[in-house]
Amino acid sequence: MRNVILLALIFLPLSALAVDETPKTADTSAAIDRGLAFLAKDAMAWKEKHNCVSCHHAALIVWAMREAKGRGHKVDEPVLAELTEWMANSGDGKTGVARPEGRPKALNYKAVYFAIALSADRQPGESSQAAIKRMIETVKADQLDSGGWHAWPDTRPPIFGPSDDTATTFATLVLLPPAATGDESAKAARDKGIAWLTTTPSDDDPQSVAMRLVLWQRLGRSADELQPLIKRIGERQNADGGWSQSKDMASDAWATGQALYALATAGVKPDDAVITRGREFLIKTQRDDGSWPMTSRPCPPSNAGAKNLMPITGAGSAWGVLGLARSK
Repeated sequence: MRNVILLALIFLPLSALAVDETPKTADTSAAIDRGLAFLAKDAMAWKEKHNCVSCHHAALIVWAMREAKGRGHKVDEPVLAELTEWMANSGDGKTGVARPEGRPKALNYKAVYFAIALSADRQPGESSQAAIKRMIETVKADQLDSGGWHAWPDTRPPIFGPSDDTATTFATLVLLPPAATGDESAKAARDKGIAWLTTTPSDDDPQSVAMRLVLWQRLGRSADELQPLIKRIGERQNADGGWSQSKDMASDAWATGQALYALATAGVKPDDAVITRGREFLIKTQRDDGSWPMTSRPCPPSNAGAKNLMPITGAGSAWGVLGLARSK
């Protein structure tokens, strides 16, 4: 009998004998839950200390919480409600900061992120619905005659940054829901944005590629149009399984979460190697407090990273949760 067992083991496929290194669903769920706990605590700490309703500690946090909640994860409901109302009552998404010379209509990214976050609620309340309409009006007003939107080159990436490609992709995404419900002005602005993206060569920024994939999928574009973007994202995956914001940076939660979110949205399966390696990276690099380590991209005029990493850590951790929740 022993010889029979030994022979059976010898002829088993190597995959059956190997240690399964694929992150289990339980591991992914636990990482999401730890991330959610961090985001809730961190967002409220930011609100108490700064009272600044922001993209990184309001919009992205709410978006991540809504995404996770929609996939069966328990979230801190009082915090989610408070942050949602905080955004809804914050105005029209205009920053009020003077734009650089030559770009007087540079996109108010605040309106974009707030509209996306508030729209992530499947049944938004009256205040959220009113806020979404205000944000969309701001986005439409920022559109250029060319159909695109100007980014603001002297703002700090990746939340803002110099990419008109990314700005136009995000702005067009915001216009999809109202255009689908018959808002003719939103539809016209959406179509002009799509035309700009179709005729303007991509700047190949990792964020531009990832979010264009999300947009193209939501527009129902053909597989022939999705596959080059899926391939490009896959080519950028690092040896550690993560993705980088730029070629001179290490893998981090922002870029990795965003890549996973885009690939999963486009239909790449949870057990695909590119997805499992990305999830494994996020699970391995998550800190005990539920956050992910982040560094800041250099920004003019000093061309140095920010000294206060609280904003990018909150935003990057939100993308980590978004990527894990969508790709699980």
